[in-house]
Amino acid sequence: MTQGEMHFLEHLEELRKRLIISLIALVVGMALAWPFSLSALTVIQRPLSEPSLIKRAQHLVLSALQERYPNFAQRFNLEPPELTAPPRKLNYMAPLEPFFVQMKLSLIIGVILALPVILYQGWLFLAPALFSHEKKYVYLFIPIGTAAFILGDIFFLYVVWPLVVAFSLGYETATLFPMLNLSQYVSFSLRLLFLFGLIFELPLILLVLARIGVVRLEFLLKQRRVAILLSLVVGAFHADVITMTMVALPLYGMYELSIVVIRLLGGKRSREAAGGEEAVESGNHPPTQVSP
Repeated sequence: MTQGEMHFLEHLEELRKRLIISLIALVVGMALAWPFSLSALTVIQRPLSEPSLIKRAQHLVLSALQERYPNFAQRFNLEPPELTAPPRKLNYMAPLEPFFVQMKLSLIIGVILALPVILYQGWLFLAPALFSHEKKYVYLFIPIGTAAFILGDIFFLYVVWPLVVAFSLGYETATLFPMLNLSQYVSFSLRLLFLFGLIFELPLILLVLARIGVVRLEFLLKQRRVAILLSLVVGAFHADVITMTMVALPLYGMYELSIVVIRLLGGKRSREAAGGEEAVESGNHPPTQVSP
């Protein structure tokens, strides 16, 4: 066995070790999340009985318009929408369906609880490719990565998800009545919840890759059209135009934010061209060894 092959096998063994530790942390997180999983279901169900932010804003604007300019509002029939909604419940058909739904909820909450450990294991795997002075950033990588994932979930739950549910319920008529299935409703929301957590991790992930020289700032600047296309493709996997738009816009927004973050914090590796021309022009030369 050659030295190069041995080095590759060592990397695989290190990756295996980090994945096993992350999996154990995830199982522990799921166990801790189990008692709170039904409370999470209540949060996901909230848009069924509460108006979305856009509907509230629409009610506020139209109410003010009706109060200040009643003739104008009456002429164009501008009535504020009702903020009250009829009570709705989720339906399940199989005997163990709620149990498996609770398992899914525990999984996503377990991911959030185990995220600091998972990020730390990922950092340990990438640390050998960093300079010694860059390894201290682990104290920022873990809390910022965890906060970014949670922020993405909050953005989804309070901005995106109410719009998606309101759009779906907008098809209700006197002859078309929604009977939402528990498993489908929760699976769809959890898939988007996990996706938005990952979307908000994108600037941090690309920043780390830029610091170790895998991603170049010039490459990201040239691939904006590709990023727009991929954002639309990812959004197109969902059911309707509203969901597609609400997925594609934050995804591309995080791409642009990644460019800004890398420009500020990416270091010289992110700016070096393939031949090192940019590094020479900017005076950021890689460290050289002086032979005796």
